[in-house]
Amino acid sequence: MDTMASCRLLAWVILLVASGGCCSADGDVDRGSAPAARSPVDLGTWLRTQWQVSLQEARLRGEGGWSSPQPIRRLVKKQLLYTPAGIGYHLQILSNGSVRGVHQHTEYSWVKVFALRPGAVGIQGLQSGLYLCMSSDGTAHGSGRFTDDCLFRETLEENLYSTYASVSHPGLYLALSRHGEVKRRGGMRRKKQPGAHFLPRLRE
Repeated sequence: MDTMASCRLLAWVILLVASGGCCSADGDVDRGSAPAARSPVDLGTWLRTQWQVSLQEARLRGEGGWSSPQPIRRLVKKQLLYTPAGIGYHLQILSNGSVRGVHQHTEYSWVKVFALRPGAVGIQGLQSGLYLCMSSDGTAHGSGRFTDDCLFRETLEENLYSTYASVSHPGLYLALSRHGEVKRRGGMRRKKQPGAHFLPRLRE
């Protein structure tokens, strides 16, 4: 996508926020829901989602389809992934490949979420350099090699939290227990389990 298209997308986001509009479920602008009524974190989550969707749609329209065997480095975000499970945890990917939650975030909690193809994202720990992946039994782990097991479908839920479903293993979702441990197959009931809901935090 060229520079002019990027500028148009950025102008669209700025205009939408300034006018107090918000996207409805069908993608139309809804003037009855003002982003100003939300918290800064919620607004940032919503803007990030709309920006990524706009970039993906523009690329698809311009190239007639899009796929890539490698992560798209331009679509990355440094952020924390917070879940309200238990006392509240930040996801972290340790250098030994283990994945768990920690209440007070550490350097291993900072991740970047990047779009690999429409509807699918990858997650990489900035400190460990490992990609977040999920095995067939639902266990999340860090890997130095990016494979199909590292693809997740990110969905913004009605409560403005995001869920991450495994693309390779349908029905399995990234989830933490109330003790901050990775849950095996525990994210299958995503609507009922707080540990499967994550809120991106762009600031400390």
